Amino acid sequence: MRWWWLSVVVPLGFFPAVARADDISEAKSFFKAGAAAYTAGDYLAAIQALDAAYRLTPLPAIAFSLAQAERRQFFVSREPAHLARAIELFRLYVAKVPSGGRRADAADALAQLEPLAAGQSPSGESAPASAPESRKTRIMVSSEAPGATISLDGTAPVASPLIAEVAPGTHAVGIAASGFFTTERRVVAIAGELVPLEVALKERPAVVFVEPSVEAELYVDGSYSGKVGKGARVELPAGTHQFAFARKGRRLESMVVTLERGSTKHLPVELHWTGQRMTAVSLFVVSGVTLVGGLASGAIAVDREEQAQKILDQKEQETLSPSELDDYDSLVEQRNRWRASAVTSLILSAGSLVTGVFLYELDEPNVRDAFPRSRVDVKPPVRVDALLAPLPGGFDVGARVTF
Repeated sequence: MRWWWLSVVVPLGFFPAVARADDISEAKSFFKAGAAAYTAGDYLAAIQALDAAYRLTPLPAIAFSLAQAERRQFFVSREPAHLARAIELFRLYVAKVPSGGRRADAADALAQLEPLAAGQSPSGESAPASAPESRKTRIMVSSEAPGATISLDGTAPVASPLIAEVAPGTHAVGIAASGFFTTERRVVAIAGELVPLEVALKERPAVVFVEPSVEAELYVDGSYSGKVGKGARVELPAGTHQFAFARKGRRLESMVVTLERGSTKHLPVELHWTGQRMTAVSLFVVSGVTLVGGLASGAIAVDREEQAQKILDQKEQETLSPSELDDYDSLVEQRNRWRASAVTSLILSAGSLVTGVFLYELDEPNVRDAFPRSRVDVKPPVRVDALLAPLPGGFDVGARVTF
C-alpha cells in the first residue's frame, strides 16, 4: 500500500510561490515521515506527521492522505474522532478536486464512512477534530540504507523507521547498516509534536588489493590511478568497475569487477611480454652475438695482417721463396675476408641494436583498447622526431624520442 502517497510528491514540488521555501521543505519532511509511518502500520504517528504537513501546505492531496490515515486508525480503535476527521477531509478533497485525481476513491470512502457516522452520531453532532492520542510526543528516525537499524538512547536496535513516544527533550539515536558507516545523532523531542529525522548513511568503500606480477600503471573506469605494485590498496564505491593494468612491453590486462559495500577483494594479474618486446629482446641477443662475432673476426683480420707484415719485413732482408710469396698472398686474402666479415657483423649488430631500441621504447600499450566506449585519461604518448643533419655529400639521419 505504498502507492497512495506518491500522488503528493509532484504537487509539493509545484506548490504556489506564496508558501515559503522552508515551509515546503519541512512539509515534505513531515509528509515523508507520515508515509513511512503509514506503511509501518503506525497510523497515529502517520496522522500526527501528515497533519503537520497539511498545516504547513494545505494541499488537497495531503488532505486525502491524512484522511486515509484517519480512516485506517478508526478501523483500528473505533474512535468516533477519527471517523469524523476522515469524513471531513474526504469531503474537503471532493470539494477541492472536481474531477480526476483521487476523487473517485474519496467518494467511495465517503460512501463507506458516512453510514457509519450516521449510525454512531444520530444527533449529527461533530466529533473532536483529532484524537488526543495522536498528539503525543514522538520522534521518528528513518534511513533509506538497506537493512538499516536504529537504537534510541542505548536500547536494542529496531528496523528503520523507528517511531517512538518519548519524553520532551534531547535523545540520542544510533543508526547502523551493513556496508555503511555507523552514525549517531541527537534529536530534540517537542511536547505534543512528532519530530522526523531522516539520516543518510555514508557507504563504506570497497577495498581492492591489486596484485600485478610487476609494477604497472593502473586505470580504473578510464581514469589513471598511478603506478601500483603488488599489494597496493584501492578504495572504490560499491558497483561494477573496470580495471586495466598497463606497462611498457607488457600486454594490456583488463577486467571487470563487481564490488559490494565494505567488501575486500584481492585482484591478482599476470602481465606477460608482448610480441614486440620479445622481438626487441631477440634483436638485442642478435646484436650481442654479432658484435662478439664481429670483434672476433676483426681480431683474426688483425692477426693475419700482422703475419703478412712480418713476411714483408723479411723481404727487405732476403729474397722470398715462392712458398713464402704464396703464404703472403694467402694471409692478405684471409685478412680481407675476415675484415669484411667483421664489418658485416658490426653493421648487423648496430642495426639490430637500433631496431631493438626503437621496438623496446615504442612498445607502449594502448589503454583506450580497454575502454573503447569511454573517455580515457591517459599519460602523454611517446613522440618520435626524425632529425636530418646536412653533411658534405649527404645527410646524417638520427632520431629524438620523447616520453
